[in-house]
Amino acid sequence: MMTDSIILQVDRIAKQFAADTLRVVDEVSFQLAPGEILGLLGPSGCGKTTLLRMIAGFEQPTTGTITLGGDMVASASRLLPPEKRNTGMVFQDYALFPHLNIAKNIAFGLNKRRLNKKQIKQRIDEVLTLIGLEGLEKRYPHQLSGGQQQRVALARALAPQPALILLDEPLSNLDVQVRVRLCHEIRQILKATGITAIFVTHDQEEALAICDRIGVMSQGKIEQLGTPEAIYTRPASRFVAEFVTQANFIPAQRQGQLLITEIGAWELTSSQETVSQGDLMVRQEDISLKADDTAKVVISDRQFLGREYRYCLQTPSGGQIHARTTLHTQLEVGTKVQLAIASQSAQIFPAVSS
Repeated sequence: MMTDSIILQVDRIAKQFAADTLRVVDEVSFQLAPGEILGLLGPSGCGKTTLLRMIAGFEQPTTGTITLGGDMVASASRLLPPEKRNTGMVFQDYALFPHLNIAKNIAFGLNKRRLNKKQIKQRIDEVLTLIGLEGLEKRYPHQLSGGQQQRVALARALAPQPALILLDEPLSNLDVQVRVRLCHEIRQILKATGITAIFVTHDQEEALAICDRIGVMSQGKIEQLGTPEAIYTRPASRFVAEFVTQANFIPAQRQGQLLITEIGAWELTSSQETVSQGDLMVRQEDISLKADDTAKVVISDRQFLGREYRYCLQTPSGGQIHARTTLHTQLEVGTKVQLAIASQSAQIFPAVSS
């Protein structure tokens, strides 16, 4: 059901490149409200870029429909070309024109908008101010850093004021420090303009930092769609838990009201009471450590991460689990430790058959 408060409606979209192959995108549905930033998060080959390309108009769906601003723009029998959709695109490799200066790169998308020269210059000045590069309009792309080039690519997509902006791994070619800074800037810029956006990434930290909602994709399907907080704290599947939280999975068996693991026993919560055995998911930051000479878990490595330590722990069976602690916990490699788990955060998932 399409309403005025929905910019984009994706309804049971699928893409299959050949009859004898698996679907690259498999029955995906979601909708976007005005001003919302949606992240499509997943590993390489999960279908997120193909899904974005269908929304942009570069690929035609095998089945399903895409409705943008109330108009159906794609189905198995209809494909409105990219230039006729009210969308902007930001690519991984910036895709700026090397022979055009920054002002002309930004003006490229404005030339079809029937604006006069004064209006075009005004809009260029507005977006350059928005991205913090005012005064650089006469420079050429090769005279800018990678982060500046990506901001120009964002400005070029924003200049025509599209209904929807699509960002395909826009930060993956940049250095870590630049990426962290641009993460914050991109969210600020998009929120300042109020433009709806879809942000494709394989980096969970980027998705958590930038997006209002995240769709975690695996094998062509959206495994979970929700706020960053919901995805992180209550993953709906083992895949989401592994990909987004990098949690530990510890074999567990039920005995009465207890879950028994090789690192200790925990009381069952009401949500776990149907489980007889499985893997207990415990996030690294939910484990606290205490030195204990009688314990069976040993610290095999410690990494200093600036604001915290990451401990690698060897369990009695020879397995490894990881814990992140504040700098107040300072334990040496080789120390035997007792583990405490914030039990409310632990979840049980079915064991993976090997």
